Amino acid sequence: MKKNNIVILIILASFFAGCEEPLDYKFQDKPQLVECPGADKALMHEALYSFQEDIGAYYNKHTDFREGTTNYYLEAYRQYVYFGFSGEAKFDEIASPHSKKVLKKLKEIDGLWNTGNVKTNLNYNYEYIECLLNNIEDKDMKERLLSLKKVDYLSPDMVAEPMRREVLKIVGDEHLAMYMMLDAYYQYLINYDFPEAR
Repeated sequence: MKKNNIVILIILASFFAGCEEPLDYKFQDKPQLVECPGADKALMHEALYSFQEDIGAYYNKHTDFREGTTNYYLEAYRQYVYFGFSGEAKFDEIASPHSKKVLKKLKEIDGLWNTGNVKTNLNYNYEYIECLLNNIEDKDMKERLLSLKKVDYLSPDMVAEPMRREVLKIVGDEHLAMYMMLDAYYQYLINYDFPEAR
C-alpha cells in the first residue's frame, strides 16, 4: 500500500513539475518580418515587441509622444541605446512582467546563449544570430558587426557607440532591431538580479 502511495506521489509530482504555464502572446497581430532558422518566429517577434513596449513606456513617461507612434518608439530607442548597451539601464523599472515571461522562453532556446562563463552571453555563432547579422540592411553596420564577430570582439560595449550614432537604422531594420533586443536587453535581463527573484 505504501509503495502505491509513493508511486502515485512521484507521478503527480512529475506531472505538476512539468506543467508550465504557456506564454500568453500579446503581439501576434504585428508584422513578423524576420525569417531566420534556429528560433521560433512567433517567440522572437513577441520578444521584440515586448521590448519595444517596455522601453516605449519607460522612456516616454515625460514626453508628449502618443503611444504607438513612430516618434514614440524612436524616442525610446534613442534613450535606450545610451544606457542599454552599457548595461546601465534601470532594468528593474523597464522590464515588464510579460518580458520576464518571454525571457524564460528565450532561455530555453538551446544554443542561443553561452552559459559557461560567469555571466550568460548571446552566442554570436548561433544560426539565428548569424542570420540576423547577415541580413542587416545597412552595409556599413553589417560589415562592422560581422568584422567584430570574426575577431571575437562582438559585444554590446563594442557596438554601443555606432548604435548610438545610427539609432534610426535600428528603428528601420527589423534584423538590426532583433539583434539589438537580444544583445542589449534580454542578455542583460538574464544576468540581472531582480528583487522578486531573491
